Amino acid sequence: MGVPTVTITRYGFADVVANSFASKGFSSEASQVLYPEEMFWPGGSLEPIDDNMGALIEGLTHWEPEIRETGIFSPEKITIEAQDRESAVKEMNHLFVRNLWSDGLPVNPPTEEAVERMLAGTDRSREEIIGHIKPRGGVATVEALAVLMEMAGGRPEYMPVFIAAIEALVDPKLYHERMNTTTCSVYPVVVVHGPITSDIRLSSGYGCLGPDPNRTAGAAIGRALRFALQNMGGAVPGNTTMSIFGGPARFTGLVFAENEDALPEDWTSLAEDQGFERGKNVVTLYSVSSTTNVPGGEAGTQDAVLASLNRAAGAMSIPNGNYWFNQTPFNENGSAGILLIGPGTVQGVVDEGWSKYEVKEYLWENSKVPEKYLTPLIDAWWVPDESILEFPMPISMNPEGIEIVVAGGDQSGHMMWLQVGCCPEQLVSREIQIPQGWSSLLEQAEIDLGPPVSD
Repeated sequence: MGVPTVTITRYGFADVVANSFASKGFSSEASQVLYPEEMFWPGGSLEPIDDNMGALIEGLTHWEPEIRETGIFSPEKITIEAQDRESAVKEMNHLFVRNLWSDGLPVNPPTEEAVERMLAGTDRSREEIIGHIKPRGGVATVEALAVLMEMAGGRPEYMPVFIAAIEALVDPKLYHERMNTTTCSVYPVVVVHGPITSDIRLSSGYGCLGPDPNRTAGAAIGRALRFALQNMGGAVPGNTTMSIFGGPARFTGLVFAENEDALPEDWTSLAEDQGFERGKNVVTLYSVSSTTNVPGGEAGTQDAVLASLNRAAGAMSIPNGNYWFNQTPFNENGSAGILLIGPGTVQGVVDEGWSKYEVKEYLWENSKVPEKYLTPLIDAWWVPDESILEFPMPISMNPEGIEIVVAGGDQSGHMMWLQVGCCPEQLVSREIQIPQGWSSLLEQAEIDLGPPVSD
C-alpha cells in the first residue's frame, strides 16, 4: 500500500513468497532478500546478514516492480497438431510435463468437448468462482475444475463431490496455504457421506484408501484435487511446496466413504459429528501427514477391546508437533487425526458396552506423550505452547479431538491412524449439491463401467 517493504527469506522459498504476494493482489515480483539455507542450520554463520545489507537497503528504498498490469487473466487455448490422435495425446502430455501442469503421469486431454461433457455433473455456472487456491491464488472456477477432473480421468458424476471438496479446501479454518507450502509431507483426506457414495461407487470397504479398479472415484477426485493444489496453488516441489519428502499419497490424497450401513445403533457418523443429519450428502476435508497401520482390532472380549485400543493409542502417542501447532485454550475444535476402525471391530467394541465417546476418552487418556519425548524444551515449532503445555501431553485439547470413522474391510485385524499434518485449525465440511439429470449420469456410468460391485 505504498509502504516500502522487503521480504527476508531463504533460498528455495523465493517462489513461495512471490506466489503469496500474487494471491493478495500484489505484484508476484515481490522485493526479496535471500539468505543461504545453511545460515538457518544449528550453528550456522550469520555473516550473510552483513553481506546482504546492501540488497536489504535497496529493497526498502529503490525497488519497484516491472509488472504494471493487474487483474485476472485466462490463458489462451492450446492447439496441438500431430499426424494422429495417439501422437497428439503423447505430445500434449510432454507439453504438460514441460509446463508443470501434470503430476508426471499421463493425463486425459481436456478438450472443449470433454470439458463440456464433464460440466453435465453440475448445475452451477461454469464462470462461478468456487475459491482461490493459495499461495499462488489461482482462480478455481467451475469450468477450471471440470478441466482438472477431465485431466485426472474422472467422470461427470464425480463433479459434485469435487466441487464440495474445493469449497471445504478454501475455508479459512483449513489453512490450505500451509498444506501447499509447508516442509511437512502433508496431503488432503476427504471423507464422504450420504447416498452419493453408492451412486459414484466410492469405496468404504476393503482397500478403501485405494487403489481399486472397481471403484475409481476416490483416485480421480483426489488426483483432480492435487491438480488444483498444483496448477492453481503453485505446489511444485522445491518451488512453492517445500515438503521435504513428499510421498505417494500426494498423488491422489485419500478420498473414501464412511460405511454408514455398518454404524452401530447410537453410533454417530463423522458427518453427524460435524453437525449434519444422517442421510445428507456431505464431504469433510482435513490434512494429514501419515497413515499408520495399527495391527489389532480384535474386539471379541473386554480384554481384546483394551488390547486393540492400547495399540491404537500407542500409534497416536508419537510426538507429532502438528498435534499442537494450532492448539490453544481458545481452539477446542482441533483434531489430532482420524482413526479408521473396521465394521467388525466397531461392532465388537459396542457389544462389549463401549460408546463412541468412551472409546475417544480412553484413546485420549492413553495416547498422552511422556515428558521424555518432548524435552529438553527447545525453541522449536513442534514444542507445545506454554499455554497448553503439561506432562504427559495430550494430543488434542479434549477427547473429541480424536475423530473416529468406520471404514475398511469387515473383518477385524487392523486399524489405521491418519495423523494430522500442517496445519489446519479444524475439520471442514460442506454439503454436496446434486445436479438435475443425476439419474441419467448414473445410467451412463452403468453402461460405461458395468454394474456396481458391492463392498
